Order: sequence, then C-alpha cells, then structure tokens
Amino acid sequence: MPPKKKAAVPKKRAVSRRPRRKKITATQDVIQPAEEKIEEAKFYTGPVMQKFEEARGFEFPGGYGDNRITIMVRDPYWIYAYWELNPGKVDQIRRDLREKFDQAKLILRIYDAGNWSFFDIGIGGGVSNWYINVGRPNTPFCVDIGFLTPDGTFIAAARSNLVTTPRDRMSDVIDEEWMIPDWERMYGLSGGFGVGKGSLEIREMIEKRMLHQVTSPGVSSLFSPTRSAQPRPFWLAANCELIVYGATEPTASVTVQGHPIKLREDGSFSLRFSLPDGRQTIPIEAVREDGAEKRQVTPIVERRTE
Repeated sequence: MPPKKKAAVPKKRAVSRRPRRKKITATQDVIQPAEEKIEEAKFYTGPVMQKFEEARGFEFPGGYGDNRITIMVRDPYWIYAYWELNPGKVDQIRRDLREKFDQAKLILRIYDAGNWSFFDIGIGGGVSNWYINVGRPNTPFCVDIGFLTPDGTFIAAARSNLVTTPRDRMSDVIDEEWMIPDWERMYGLSGGFGVGKGSLEIREMIEKRMLHQVTSPGVSSLFSPTRSAQPRPFWLAANCELIVYGATEPTASVTVQGHPIKLREDGSFSLRFSLPDGRQTIPIEAVREDGAEKRQVTPIVERRTE
C-alpha cells in the first residue's frame, strides 16, 4: 500500500498587534447613551409652567387654528392688538418668499385709514398681543400682521378690523336740550380733578397721562393714581419648582399624569412644575410605537413648608 500523504498544514498568517479600527461611514449615527440624553434633558426646562393633575381646572387652549388679528381701542392715543397665525398660512408665505423668508421679520403695520399712511413695529416670535401707541385721537386705524424682508417686500398674513380712537376733549356738537351749565365745577366737586383747574389744564393733564404710558407688553392703568415710593418693611418670600425630565425612544408615546407630552427629536423631554405643599404623585408612562411594550416610572414628591 502506498504511504499515506500527510494532511497539508495551513500556514500561519502574521497577526498584527495594532488594534483594528472600526470604520464609521458618514451615514452612520453615533448613538448617544440613554444616561447622557436624560442628563441633558433637564436643562431644557421650556417656558411653560405645568400644573399637577389635582390643580388642573378648565384651561383655554393655546390657539384655535385661526389666522386673524383683532384690534380694540384702549383710549384716544392707544389701541390693543391680539392675533393668531395659522401654520399653514405661514408655510404659504415661506414658499412665496423662498430664500428671503429666512431674513424676513414679523411686523405689525399700522395704517391711518384716513390717508393710508403707516408705520411698522417689529415683534418677536412667540408674542401674541401688543399695545400700540398711535398718538392720534379721533382717527380710524387698522393693522396688518405679516413678514417684511430686508429689500422692503411685505406680505400680510392677516388684516384687522377697523377702529376709531375717541376724542381727547369735549365734543364740538352742543345739544342745548341736554346742556349742563358749569360742568367743570360739577366734575371738580365729584373729585374728577383738583380744585381750580381750568379746561385747558385738564386737557393738558389728560394728554400727558395718556401719551406717557409704557409701551407693550405691559401697560399700567390710565386711571391708577401715581403714588410716591414708600419704604417697604423687611420681608421674605420663597417658593419651589420641580423639573421632571427623561428620555425614551423618539417614536414612543409618553404621558405624564395621563396627559400626552411632545418628545424632542432625540426622545428626551422635560417639564417644569410649580410645586405646592403636599404630596405629588407623577406617573410617567411610555408606550412603544407598535403598542407591544410599555414602561412606567412614578416619582413621588412631597413638599412641606414650615
């Protein structure tokens, strides 16, 4: 019998001791650990103060999906405007302006409806109302809200109703049948103005008070008396807030105390609560997109003020 051939032994390959690098393509995402997502989420508290379930009553919605602006008269020199812009209308203006939209500013354009002269007021994002000093008694006004580009192109998103500011003095129309003699003296005796002030002084006083009000967003009451600053006694006030934050899969549905919340693109979330005295139970539930799996975490917080 011929001798058996020995089985061929494979040659050993030289093994490099240099660690093999993992190649990451441009399309691959670097996955952030869940702990880091949760830790970062707590810094995004947001502008909205939440309410615990037992403190919730009826709450007006943030908007109604309308696209409108409404103005009202405050006094002979001021009008008040409030508005809501529909996202669909804003998207249409974005398509019309194209690349100019990124540099456009949201403005109020106030028209004198008598001659259609106008002036503009720039407003920031997130604002939904404004006090406007028009400075013209007995004048009709209307207001457009829209976007103004640096080259002067203006596209209105909505136009308001028409209002007319009242007179800042007595009417020129005198009805003898109802004329009251010496009305200034009677008004003065009722406490309307200081003793001895004539009609010109009264007019100047009223105009000065109206024209020097503070502009938006807050306006003090026209008829609130001006008091000199009084020294305040020693005092102390303290309150507490609670920030609830976390993260899950970006496609999951999350509820806090039974109310759905919106996740950020990375699946993180944060809520800011005003924390009253007492025990607060805050169930947080996440449900997978297909509904096949859910997770729940229930923080319990107690505040006691002494």
